[in-house]
Amino acid sequence: MSALQAILSDHDSVVITDTETTGVNAHTHRIIEVAGMRVPGVGEASQFSELVNPCSSVPRRITRITGITTAMVFDKPTASDIMPRFLAFLGDGVFVAHNIRFDWSFVNAELERAGLSPMTNRGLCTLKLARRLLPGLRSKSLGSLAAFYRIPAEGRHRAQKDVEVTAQVFERFCEMVIDEHGISDIDELIALQGRTYARVNPHSAHVVAIKRDRLTALPQCPGVYYMLDGRGKVLYVGKAKDLSKRVASYFNAIEAHPPRIRRLIAKVRDVRWEEQPTELHALIEESREIKRLDPSFNRAQKKYVPRPYLRLDSREPFPRLTVQVIMRDDGAEYFGPLRSRRQAHSLLELLEACFPLRTCSPAEYERGRRCMRADIGRCGAPCEGAMDGSTYADILQDVRRFLAGDVEEISRQLESAMLEAAEEHRFEQAAAFRDWMELLERQLSKGGAIAQDVAGPEVIHFLGETALERSTLVIVALGRIHTLEAPERGSAGEAIIRDTLRELDMSATAGSGISPFEADARRVLDHWLTMHRDAIVTIERREDEPRPLFAERAESMISMHLDAGV
Repeated sequence: MSALQAILSDHDSVVITDTETTGVNAHTHRIIEVAGMRVPGVGEASQFSELVNPCSSVPRRITRITGITTAMVFDKPTASDIMPRFLAFLGDGVFVAHNIRFDWSFVNAELERAGLSPMTNRGLCTLKLARRLLPGLRSKSLGSLAAFYRIPAEGRHRAQKDVEVTAQVFERFCEMVIDEHGISDIDELIALQGRTYARVNPHSAHVVAIKRDRLTALPQCPGVYYMLDGRGKVLYVGKAKDLSKRVASYFNAIEAHPPRIRRLIAKVRDVRWEEQPTELHALIEESREIKRLDPSFNRAQKKYVPRPYLRLDSREPFPRLTVQVIMRDDGAEYFGPLRSRRQAHSLLELLEACFPLRTCSPAEYERGRRCMRADIGRCGAPCEGAMDGSTYADILQDVRRFLAGDVEEISRQLESAMLEAAEEHRFEQAAAFRDWMELLERQLSKGGAIAQDVAGPEVIHFLGETALERSTLVIVALGRIHTLEAPERGSAGEAIIRDTLRELDMSATAGSGISPFEADARRVLDHWLTMHRDAIVTIERREDEPRPLFAERAESMISMHLDAGV
């Protein structure tokens, strides 16, 4: 049984109605379509839908909105023929419409023209209910309500489709009034549409207590917040750039939140928080706490996801590229992390198609036999001595440059191959080339590289926006966040930056691979860098650059940035 039928008695019924008209004035314009859905307290719903001849042409602006043309209604019955049948369909049911004044006035105007008595049925307006039940929702139009409840609304502005959408919105309202307001019959629901907001939506006692005792104490700084139930169990963990503003947003206009958030607020009995120096600290701590606590209302970041890498083992003769999920301290070169194994294998397939790389296993290489890849020109056959180590080293350098973002030549080749395959009707191959091009574009848009060399140069990232009380200084080495500082703005903060750079010790970075937490923190950092890409100063250590000179150059660039921002 639906929530609507739970409110209706066995003898009650509602008729959800919509009309399309030639204008907005019921006295001078006419109905061109009327539709209804009769929902009884017991039994199945029935439908009514008719196009109506308005005895005049349909204005172009109405055709643009509804799709109804003069030709569509030219040979249809007039309102004097259809209205008696609609009255019989309506019976003694409650007349329901979104903005009932509009549809009610047009139906009664057509009844008057037909010499019939006006409707005397009880009326229920879903627009009025929306104003009482969802006051925090900016727009209460039928389209906005459909979007809010994620109701498919294709084909709207035809009477039958609008009736269907209104029926689904009305059903959601009935669920709300049963659960949140204790309404159990149609008379109480009709009375609800005329009440004031204060009488319809009194705040729950726990919401009032949280607003009084917790929200007023929240600081205006970055941090991680925890929402707990009555037993102290953490229901949700979130991060905020401004704790006061972010947490307060949950408890304002609660009825306008998505259903999942409303269910969360209904269960929350306490809010706690931990201040963090910067937004990046808060992002990393949030990710770690979600995985540690596994809150029921968090959907994302609940597990450490192993990210794959491309591995190049330079200890092998004519090194191969392989996909490796766990990065070890084994002397090999690692590039990544990549989003998924599927993406990693797709990128590896692209590299093997574009560069004559060895792909055979060590055992196969030792046999010294040509493989099929060598026969089709995809491999230089180093196993037979057809390629020397110097030539292969040059190929690997091209691969490294490609992974670092130098993809123009390969992109041109892929585009040319895609067009050629399409012209020759080899559409599957054309689609494969297209997918590779899209992969390169996505990777470049994220960080300017296809897959970063994990053991690449040390990098310093600095965010010192004038609107922030603290700056953010991040030093990355060997794929890890080596240093994360939050110096205050001003001379004291600049001294901390200077000391941090001059006393930099990378020996602590060495280790056996990257832990899941370190990999996750790096993922969060990459997301943060993308969010602030227009405001961040990035300094990369040059090849063979002494660390003191690197620190001095970074200090100078950061100082220039701070001076420019004052």
